[in-house]
Amino acid sequence: MLLVIRAIYSWCSNRKDPEFQRYHLEYHRTPLATPAMQDLKVLHLYVDDTGLESYYHVLVDSKYFKYISIDSGVYDVEDLAFPQALVSKLPNLPSGEWNLGHIAKSEDDISPHFAWTIQRTFSSIQHTWHLVYVDYLSHTMVKILLPNVYEVTTPRFHVPVIVKFARFPWEIDYYDQETQAYSWIEGHDIGPKFLGHVTEGERVIGFLLQKVYGRHAGHTDLQLCRTAVSNLHGLGIHHGDLNKHNFLVQPSRAYLIDFESSRKVDDQQALISELESLEGNICSDSRRGGNYTDFPQPQS
Repeated sequence: MLLVIRAIYSWCSNRKDPEFQRYHLEYHRTPLATPAMQDLKVLHLYVDDTGLESYYHVLVDSKYFKYISIDSGVYDVEDLAFPQALVSKLPNLPSGEWNLGHIAKSEDDISPHFAWTIQRTFSSIQHTWHLVYVDYLSHTMVKILLPNVYEVTTPRFHVPVIVKFARFPWEIDYYDQETQAYSWIEGHDIGPKFLGHVTEGERVIGFLLQKVYGRHAGHTDLQLCRTAVSNLHGLGIHHGDLNKHNFLVQPSRAYLIDFESSRKVDDQQALISELESLEGNICSDSRRGGNYTDFPQPQS
């Protein structure tokens, strides 16, 4: 059960935000204001069971986004992985203006406490180009496709859409690159339609996509996938992560998805090599890129 919860709430990323470590050293002795009783909801978590810190993205009083890191050993791993159990054991949130805090053990080695809190300007997606901006809090989740990819409804659109977003500051660069890539393919019908940017307060943290019905590619879909990749290469774009899970196949066409590694290139040999590798990648039994569930099929 613990592994299932971690699969839902935690993406297997080995990256850690060095800023958390730096601020831990700089603000370890910063005095804190009197704690305040507040409503707290865990939005996303990254649980580390190897002796390092765990990270949490939380919503306070239904409107304030905060990030909290927790020292290893403060709580049991089982509690860290279950938000309801963890929230009941957290120390009261310090009052005052802050969006990044760190929980450690007290000197008595019994009661966890906030060792420091700070107000920090977190990174934001820079390559914004679409006219539509949608608040993250306006979404109602329909289905989790990945910890950072949901099917949602939102008042801005009359049909369900896909939202893809950075849960933690160190993930922003991935979605900044993918946001830019969608601007390159706009109007070329290569991937799902880009519907707008997703905001968290003043920050842009992700984007909305058209919900495309389809399945992942198999060996019988090679020609449809080859056409999609050739159209992408025609724009001088190297996808960078071709595998069977990064295609959504319909009866007469295939869409490409996951453009985090995509780059514009002048090297034609790089494009040729990527196309030549397509058959092997589609027919491979590798689970690379296989975190996505199949997008649902339309009801007949």
